[in-house]
Amino acid sequence: MTNKNNAISGCLRTPRLLVHSRELLFLGTCFGRQEAHRRTQDVLYVALKGSLRLRTGRGRPTTVRTCLVPTGLWIDESILSTSQAVVAVYFLAPFSQDHPALASLMAEALPGIFCNHPHEDDVVSAMVEVRRQPDISVGTALSRVREPLFPDHVRNLEFREYDPRVVHVARRIRESLTANMTLAELAEEVHLSESRLEKLFKEQAGLPVTQYRMRYRVFISTIIMALGYSVTEAALLAGFSSSAHLSRCYRAINGITPSATFLQPPYVHAVLAPSAYRLVEPLLESQSVV
Repeated sequence: MTNKNNAISGCLRTPRLLVHSRELLFLGTCFGRQEAHRRTQDVLYVALKGSLRLRTGRGRPTTVRTCLVPTGLWIDESILSTSQAVVAVYFLAPFSQDHPALASLMAEALPGIFCNHPHEDDVVSAMVEVRRQPDISVGTALSRVREPLFPDHVRNLEFREYDPRVVHVARRIRESLTANMTLAELAEEVHLSESRLEKLFKEQAGLPVTQYRMRYRVFISTIIMALGYSVTEAALLAGFSSSAHLSRCYRAINGITPSATFLQPPYVHAVLAPSAYRLVEPLLESQSVV
């Protein structure tokens, strides 16, 4: 799918955003903008064209095509520069085996940062092919991308065990988006003190409870904006106090504003899986937004 307005930004094709209930895949088509930000989700960067510039453990930069970045890491151009690449960004499912499985396949460049996927040529080919097919479903697209990313020998392995109490709290945060449950209420449900829950949650999720909630609200707002709603409508439905509040949080998490993502060139073509739509359907119905 092509948007003629993207010629303003030098993009010949329309970037794609594939949204699942737990994963998100952005497939760029031109050199992107980059601002310093803190990652709030495990992310795999893939250079579809050009290369990523990564600082190594000795402080010297090197060029790579794939880079795995963990939750909680501050990213700026001194660590990882994407300015000389057409980039795909795969936001991995939280509380899954995806990050440790990929880390087991890749080389550690810095503590927690891994590069050089052994099948990166096949990964790039799969992502480019998915980008070329405007009518491909999200499920099919992710399946094709994941096939070279996760070879058979790691696909069904359990690398990390998650505490069920942390998983329960994460689920309750997602289920009570507008209720804004307090830390005390969440801790009581899993029979932990507030301080113990906060520490355990950060150890396993990579984020404090409050930041995890904010990240999920930004994710929900992304789905709503992908459906064509305004930034203001998305902000209020996702639990933000205003569009300015959403813009600040969105920029802190993604290094770009929601307006730059959806309302400015290069215009993104977003495709939602049914599972992603089901996350926001109750919010849309309850507010009677049309």
